[in-house]
Amino acid sequence: MAGVILILLFSSTVHSQDSLSVYLELAAKNNPGVKAAFSQYLAALEKVPQVGSLPDPQGSLDFFLKPMELLAGNQVGSVSVMQMFPWFGTLKLAKDEASLMAKAQFSLFQESKAGLFYKVKTSWYLLAKYKRGILLINQNIALLESIEKLALVKFQSPAGSSSGSGSSSGSSMQGAPSVPGNSGGMGGMNSQPAAAGQSQSAMSSGASGGMGSKSTGLADVLQVRMEILDQKNQLALLKDQLKTEEANFNSLLNRDQNIEIEIPDSLKMETLSVSAMAVADSILSNNPMLAMLDAEGQSYSTMADKARKMGLPMLGVGLNYMVIQKQADNMSMMNGSDMVMPMLNFTIPIYRKKYTAMQKEARYLQESTSLKSDEMKNMLLLEYRQLVQNYIDAERRVELYKEQADLANRTSNLLLAGFTSTGTDFEEILRIQYKVLEYGLKHIEAVADYNTAVAKAEKLMNTVNY
Repeated sequence: MAGVILILLFSSTVHSQDSLSVYLELAAKNNPGVKAAFSQYLAALEKVPQVGSLPDPQGSLDFFLKPMELLAGNQVGSVSVMQMFPWFGTLKLAKDEASLMAKAQFSLFQESKAGLFYKVKTSWYLLAKYKRGILLINQNIALLESIEKLALVKFQSPAGSSSGSGSSSGSSMQGAPSVPGNSGGMGGMNSQPAAAGQSQSAMSSGASGGMGSKSTGLADVLQVRMEILDQKNQLALLKDQLKTEEANFNSLLNRDQNIEIEIPDSLKMETLSVSAMAVADSILSNNPMLAMLDAEGQSYSTMADKARKMGLPMLGVGLNYMVIQKQADNMSMMNGSDMVMPMLNFTIPIYRKKYTAMQKEARYLQESTSLKSDEMKNMLLLEYRQLVQNYIDAERRVELYKEQADLANRTSNLLLAGFTSTGTDFEEILRIQYKVLEYGLKHIEAVADYNTAVAKAEKLMNTVNY
């Protein structure tokens, strides 16, 4: 039965992990944090047409309470329209700035989605680890119960060590000296009590040997029962942890926390899309946070150019339409003819402090973003170093505990065979069986840690898209 644990531990992929891809898609569609980040991106996109539009035209309507006399008649009112235009290229720079800020917001959305995928994968690997641990402990408990039954049979059996004590007692009795034929009187009487005393001593020794064997057998039964209770307590803890992690997993998918999750019975090792040594270059090229800071830096550079353009005059083009009323005694050919007057306006930006301050603000923001980018690169490279360490350590532990579990399982089988025939090494059986379970649990934990390291690398590189 001990071999069942090893088979369970190292079986090939019994359950497909395609369901993880399904859960990732559900998380991307339903998670409120990711949806909020995407809405922020859409809102940032709407700023582009806002800043790229011309100012609203200005219109005016004038009338005179008493018509004003002109050579061409009496002016009763006028209508004028004026459109202001920023300096050439200002609107394009404003649109570019808003577009770059929207691009930065999209990178934040990608970071939010990558972070969500990492959380979902980490939770998934924990669920698989807990479920596999529950299966391993159940198998171990079943094996311990079989060992308990075997120890109980040994304890209750009249044969074995207790029968051996009885035969020893019989031999002692047969080997006691007999009364010599030529002995007489007091000599014969003295020899008979001595022989009887030796026989009683041998019988007492055999009885105490049988009692000792019984005590040892009972201790074996009690010891294995204690181990079973410990395993059941550990099993209950794993089941509680599984329920808590299921609630966490469902919350990441924004659904009811009691919905059942399809968890595979086995956990295969994932693979990196690039070599571990090439991850650093991929991180620096594809990390969403670096992309966000880069877009922000370009946006602030564009902001500085826009501020410089805003310090130049704005131009306005307009039209004034004057309503003229005829004069009775005016013989002019223009009498009563309405007049149209084109207009050209321009602003005079003589107050330069605000424009200078706007350019300085943009430069400071650009410098700040550049420094943030350098700091982010340092942090990401440090995370990469830790990631490689965890990745290599987990890979090493996977191989180590796989081999140790195999050796412990073979040792357990040998000890069980010896216990069945001789009844010895019971404590060693329990110790080795505990090692079989321990190495099995550590192996699945190492696989989960390995996959978590791969998921962390994918998050930093932003290589998974759904």
